[in-house]
Amino acid sequence: MTTTAPAANQEPAQGPVPEVFHKTDTAYALDRTGYSASGRLFFQHGLFKDVTGSVINPRILADLRESAGATDGDIELKVADIGTGNSAWAQDVARGAGVTGFKFDVHGFDISDEQYPPSHILPNNLKLSVADALVTPPEELHGTFDIVHVAQFAVVRPLHDDPGAAIDHALALLKPGGWLQWDEWARDTNNHVGMKKLAPSPRCEWALGVSSKVFPEWLIEGNLADHLSKHGFVEATRFKYEPRPDQLPALTMLWFLTGDELVRFGYEEPTRSLFLEALAGAFAETRDPSIRAMFSTATSSVVGKKPSSG
Repeated sequence: MTTTAPAANQEPAQGPVPEVFHKTDTAYALDRTGYSASGRLFFQHGLFKDVTGSVINPRILADLRESAGATDGDIELKVADIGTGNSAWAQDVARGAGVTGFKFDVHGFDISDEQYPPSHILPNNLKLSVADALVTPPEELHGTFDIVHVAQFAVVRPLHDDPGAAIDHALALLKPGGWLQWDEWARDTNNHVGMKKLAPSPRCEWALGVSSKVFPEWLIEGNLADHLSKHGFVEATRFKYEPRPDQLPALTMLWFLTGDELVRFGYEEPTRSLFLEALAGAFAETRDPSIRAMFSTATSSVVGKKPSSG
């Protein structure tokens, strides 16, 4: 039996969410060319920073400060941002990342430069280049960086079953003793984003059930730290951040912005219509004064250290 998502004025469809979805053939399931996509990235970065309270995980900076020992000046760190997009994170780090005692030399990489800002407005300590994060990096970049940052790679389809290619790429870029920080919007092991609501919200539940089918197991099950350990990282740890209640409206809007972009650029008919109807029904429940559903999407950073020797 074919199931469809409910329109805003209908009861939710019964039965399981379909297992078969009609994807486009693109490796990146979001948009690179439109202004709304780049705007979402800036919004996403600011919200992630607001929820986590930092741009670079404090565990990383504390270890690198300790490794540097006594110093009379700022500790200089080389940072790579893999899949930099519009360079929102990279620009923040280049401008100091809100921390003291460090100077950052930042290099952003992406397989496409379509979202890069004009070079003349970038900080002098930020460089942007085109590179593929799923292949071995050029030899001259091996062992170059103190920190490698990866974010939101759950929509990179070649990594759906195994994120190992990107992990190996990051490991090659790092100096011995350097750190990887991998940021994602977290989901729980029941394939659901958390919700806050005043009454039952069946259309939101339907939309979450549909969306849970498009993300990889390593994100849904939260086992990315295990993958890092398997590929040679030590001290692999997952940090999960629960948002404050006042952050939920913004997180909810980010969920819809991302979902709408994913639907329009990552899927073909009839799946596209299924997703769009699911989003419309869910959004209606977020505006219904008797329900006022909000998505409590958690954020997570998985960090791991490249062994200092061996």
